[in-house]
Amino acid sequence: MNYGICSNSSRDNGYETAKKTAEIISSLGATPVFEIGMDDVCPKLKEVPGVLFEDFADVDIKTIISIGGDGTFLSKVAKYRDLDTEFVGVNLGSIGFLNEILNEDLEKDLAQLISGDYKTIDRTQLKCDVYNKNGKLKGSSVCLNDIIIVRGAKPHITTLVLSIDGQIIERFRGDGLVVSTATGSSAYSLSAGGPILMPGMKDIIVTPICSHTLNGYTYVATPESEIKITLESIESAPLICPDGRDFVDLESFDSIEIRKYDKVLKTVCLKPDSFFANVRKKIVQRGYFYENR
Repeated sequence: MNYGICSNSSRDNGYETAKKTAEIISSLGATPVFEIGMDDVCPKLKEVPGVLFEDFADVDIKTIISIGGDGTFLSKVAKYRDLDTEFVGVNLGSIGFLNEILNEDLEKDLAQLISGDYKTIDRTQLKCDVYNKNGKLKGSSVCLNDIIIVRGAKPHITTLVLSIDGQIIERFRGDGLVVSTATGSSAYSLSAGGPILMPGMKDIIVTPICSHTLNGYTYVATPESEIKITLESIESAPLICPDGRDFVDLESFDSIEIRKYDKVLKTVCLKPDSFFANVRKKIVQRGYFYENR
């Protein structure tokens, strides 16, 4: 079987973890595959027995292994989500909510991965379409974590009209809104006061950011719901970021339509830990990490 390896050079110094990952995979009788051009970027990767340097779309990849932090994982999902493959992350970031494998457990966890002794989680993704005031499509994007509409460079209150399934819910005033999947519920949505959902759940969360009212409620919509957010006349344009990426420029009276994407993303789950215990542990560890940097 072929296992794609993607590594973030700013986290993986000299691609040492990438090379070690490839060596372990090769020693277990599988084939490590790097993206085209990685043999020029890091020539020592060519020393790994049986290694391939191919376009992942041209190879039958069983699992894509992301090496870095959560940002690296999300960027590789964005690049390869349309391939029929699974994703797993090796954590070289701060804590890594999305990364299943710790660097110190690399050999043990990769052996478990290659053996097939694991389960997968079907994670809901969201599709976002942005239209101008005349109904013309400005851009579309898909995300795994969340879509954030947040005030831009100037600290002006943002006014957004939130509708769910055609019903106006609230004329929201504040810093913005987070529309999140269950996967993203432990990210920005959590920081803004939203609930934590188990990763296999399919509901959609809408969480206000710094609501300028006395009742900043979070809404949880069904997987079949359509979320619509409409801008009023704006003095300073807010930003829209699917999974933290740059997207289209927003203008007065634009509308943003968000719904469940028609494909799930499969991620590898190697460890039997309780989800909520793991979330609590990672949040505590994040505090320790930043205090002790």
